[in-house]
Amino acid sequence: MKLLKSITRPAVLAGAVVAFTAAGCAAMMSAATVSQAVNMFENGQATGGVPLTVDAKGPVAITDGVELQGFAFGTYDVDATANSITMTLVAQLENLQITNYDATTFDRYYFAFDSKVRSASISPMSDPNFSATVEVLRPGTQVTAAGAFVDGLGTDFTFDKGGILVTIGEGTDLTKISENGGSLTVNF
Repeated sequence: MKLLKSITRPAVLAGAVVAFTAAGCAAMMSAATVSQAVNMFENGQATGGVPLTVDAKGPVAITDGVELQGFAFGTYDVDATANSITMTLVAQLENLQITNYDATTFDRYYFAFDSKVRSASISPMSDPNFSATVEVLRPGTQVTAAGAFVDGLGTDFTFDKGGILVTIGEGTDLTKISENGGSLTVNF
């Protein structure tokens, strides 16, 4: 038994050192900047079924505060951390053309960071009235909108280090989300 203890203790200690080192490496790969944030909206009637650029911002340093207040024409406050994005609905609903998303409605949010994103998922803490998906963008992904809601906004975007795409679509009810003070969180 004494021999087993003398072998087990160093093995456990070595395992703890490896785990701590791996956690430290993962932390070093965390984002410190939202290098680019782009919103495109598409609806069968309002945009003729083509995506239009609504908003584009960046780069923005990730801090303890909200990084993108009133993003997408005052629709969301976007709060970033080193490994998540939280979009909190802040819009006055009477200012929005569409609050219930049908099969022709897509609200796409592209977020790029100063480090490569390897995986992403929607947090279970998100308001259930969001019908949303998230996907990881490969480095070099290019996205083009058919136009922009505001003169001067870009329509061509390249995500050099990749990033994430959050698509809010059919079944989303902004009225219920607003009543709940709801938000959508993506962990990466």
